[in-house]
Amino acid sequence: WLFRDGLLPEETYFVGFARSDLTVDAIRTACMPYMKVADSEADRFAAFFSRNSYISGKYVDESSFANLNTYLLSLPGGTEANRLFYLALPPSVYHDVTKNIRHQCMST
Repeated sequence: WLFRDGLLPEETYFVGFARSDLTVDAIRTACMPYMKVADSEADRFAAFFSRNSYISGKYVDESSFANLNTYLLSLPGGTEANRLFYLALPPSVYHDVTKNIRHQCMST
């Protein structure tokens, strides 16, 4: 995987955002049965999950995205960090989400 093999910058962080009230630990636990991690990769796997975080918010709520942006700004790189948004959304919320990302979460 890209992180394991050092193909991403070391200062890469993965931030999930959705309506569900989840935690990174819950996501990790749910993923574990489907992941094949060799004993020699355990430290790198732990490092990957240490760079994961999760923010719960409403797709139509601009303040949820303002909270997301505040969190993104707290990560190393702050306003100068590159941001990549991967959207796995139902079509019914796509417009609201992209509008809120544009107005609240774009890096400078």
